[in-house]
Amino acid sequence: MAKFNLENYETVEDRLKAYWSDNPEGRISTEVVHETADGTCVTIKAEIYIKNTDVHPVSTGIAQETKGQGGFANTDAWVENCETSAIGRALANWNYQGSKAPRPSRQEMSKVGNKPADVKVDKPKMTKDKEDIEVLEKAKKDFAESITDKPAKKTPVKKTEGTNAKQLNSVISGYELPEDVVKVYKATAFKQSGLSNDVESWSNDDMSKFLDLFEEQTKKEVTPIEEVFGEVADISKYCPDCGKTEYIEDNREKKQTDPKFANIPSWTCSNYKEKNGCGWTAWGDTDCPTEWL
Repeated sequence: MAKFNLENYETVEDRLKAYWSDNPEGRISTEVVHETADGTCVTIKAEIYIKNTDVHPVSTGIAQETKGQGGFANTDAWVENCETSAIGRALANWNYQGSKAPRPSRQEMSKVGNKPADVKVDKPKMTKDKEDIEVLEKAKKDFAESITDKPAKKTPVKKTEGTNAKQLNSVISGYELPEDVVKVYKATAFKQSGLSNDVESWSNDDMSKFLDLFEEQTKKEVTPIEEVFGEVADISKYCPDCGKTEYIEDNREKKQTDPKFANIPSWTCSNYKEKNGCGWTAWGDTDCPTEWL
């Protein structure tokens, strides 16, 4: 395994000092974009602004930390450590990587340095553990298919089977996007990244590259549906009197098929029982907005 020296990596504190020196009127904003139900795994997004009044950030960064994993700091302060890492990544994504220092911060690399080397483990029993491995393998295969739109190639089973796919999906779920939109963004980010189909072979930098490209897709003003079909027209029905849409009722079919409704209005802004419409009515196709027809 390649060895590294933590002294070769900048601290987030160093990057922050340089940032505030260059941008005394700047602003740094952080947000928790995903957290597990038990609170032991958190994903935080950091945004860097040149001026405090700027609307759009000049750079962003995402980090994820799990309690008790990746170093001593995560024993009790995994949330704080996650925020620091996110800020460090956002600064590195802009101008504060350092002229010679590697891109990851010292805080990020310390998690690597704290991993035990050559740990001897007992051979797992082929009972519940086997089922878990099969579940992880299927999860990895499903993820690969969703970002490439074609069957994933078979790869050798690894000890950390499914770990990368699980982490990527955990971060992406924090965006709270519809499933069909997520599939389009994943496919686009994957094609732009030029990465291997074997998700589990991706390094931390590969995963960061993919997530950065995915995030760029979320910032587009045009949705994937609009890219294919063009601008989507608003077909909502607004009441001519009160402007509400949720209480408009089209009774035309009901009047034609059920005699007991023959004498009700063709259109209503219903205020029946618990509905809060204004009571507007129209009795035919000539006294309602033409775009409804």
